[in-house]
Amino acid sequence: MQPPTFRGKPSESHVLWRRSGVGADAPKRFDEAHLREWCSARSIDFETDKRVDHERSDRPRRQYRCVFAWADTESESFEVGDDEWEIATQETPRTFLEIDEAGEARLKSWTDEYVFDVEALWTDGDAVVFRAAGIDGAKRLEARRLTDRPG
Repeated sequence: MQPPTFRGKPSESHVLWRRSGVGADAPKRFDEAHLREWCSARSIDFETDKRVDHERSDRPRRQYRCVFAWADTESESFEVGDDEWEIATQETPRTFLEIDEAGEARLKSWTDEYVFDVEALWTDGDAVVFRAAGIDGAKRLEARRLTDRPG
């Protein structure tokens, strides 16, 4: 058991947590700066946005997204008279971890997608580690596995 902290994080590596000694109704705390720095040190894109994700809420929430890999950009060519035009579609995240301001998360891997309620999240080297409601123990996400396209 960790000693109680007062107005502080359980550790410098924590990104999301609840203050210890406070009931389950206490708001979750989030350290955007630490997550942004962790992403930057690993050349992982970091985005913020405020939007609705209907699997997590019907109201707009601030979203914090670590994009590990982007989908290939597609384009379409067409001709108008003697001119040929090419329109590229917008890049979309292929693998990512997105956490909203309430601590609800969406993880998109190369093969699966999950939505879960994060209780605590921290960084450990090149990994993000989290505990979530309904999931036994801590789960470890290696950035390399989400960045490198599987063979």
